[in-house]
Amino acid sequence: MKRNWRRRNYFIKQDLQGRYIFIFFLFVTIGSILFALILGALSSGSFTMVYENHNLRIGKTPLILLRDFVEAHWIFLITGGIAVLIVSVFLTHRLAGPVYRFEKTLQDLIEGRLDFSVRLRRHDEAKEVAELFNRFIDRMSGDIRQLRDLTDELKALAARLEDESPSGLQHKEIDEIKSGIEKINLILKRYTLKEDD
Repeated sequence: MKRNWRRRNYFIKQDLQGRYIFIFFLFVTIGSILFALILGALSSGSFTMVYENHNLRIGKTPLILLRDFVEAHWIFLITGGIAVLIVSVFLTHRLAGPVYRFEKTLQDLIEGRLDFSVRLRRHDEAKEVAELFNRFIDRMSGDIRQLRDLTDELKALAARLEDESPSGLQHKEIDEIKSGIEKINLILKRYTLKEDD
């Protein structure tokens, strides 16, 4: 059964995403304020005359421009702010999803699970890190598989030596070897490989 990797929840790591959404919104807001201040500073030495609704207004250019801009475009300012929030949610989602997946991957690795691959969605960030995780998992799986095969060979060799050896002293040494092999096997059994399923 093919798994659908589309995430339905856009707030995967609320603290991380909230922090980045706030920073992004703050950045856009500060940028807008700086733009208004620079425009005001550049036009601060001038006056503007505006004739509207049978009224003539005369005032400093920055104040008139700012007032007219806000009055004329308030709906665009609000929708622009909402658009910034929505876009930042989608952008942080592309980062928060992989961070969440990497945390789960590390937890699985700590528990000894090597029977999976890290998969990210097509537009997610950090695909290079996911590929490094997959290479690490494949290498560890191969090494553990080789160690399991080697302990099986050593176990068979110890059994053969025990059958062929008449001396009781060598039986004690063979028992120590078997005990060491069993300890190694207990450690190796902590790991779950893809073929173990």
